[in-house]
Amino acid sequence: MTFDVTKANEILRSVPYEKGFHFFSPDGHYTGETATTLCFFLRDLQSVDIESIRFHFYRGDFQKWLRTTIGDEELADTIDGIDKSASDENLINQLHDAIEKRIMHLKSIKS
Repeated sequence: MTFDVTKANEILRSVPYEKGFHFFSPDGHYTGETATTLCFFLRDLQSVDIESIRFHFYRGDFQKWLRTTIGDEELADTIDGIDKSASDENLINQLHDAIEKRIMHLKSIKS
C-alpha cells in the first residue's frame, strides 16, 4: 500500500490520553504508562515490564490499538506475524525493530 504525507502524519499524530495505549499487568493493575503516539509507544516498550508486554501481545491489544486508534494496518499486521513463543528478549527486539522501522519509514515520507 502506498502512503501519502497525510496518512503518514495521521499515523504519527498524538491521540488524546483516553485513546492512548494504557499498559496493564496481567493481574489488571495499571502500570502507569500510557502511550499517545507511536514514538511514545516505542519508548514505553523499553520500560514496561515484560509480563505486561506479553499480556498485551498475546491478547492482540497492540495490534488492535494500532489498527483502530492509530490507523496503521501495516504495522499491526507485522506485529501479528511475530512468533508468540519468542523469548522475552527476542519479542522485545522484534517489537522494537518493527515499530522503529515503521516510524523511520513514515518520517521519511513526511520529509
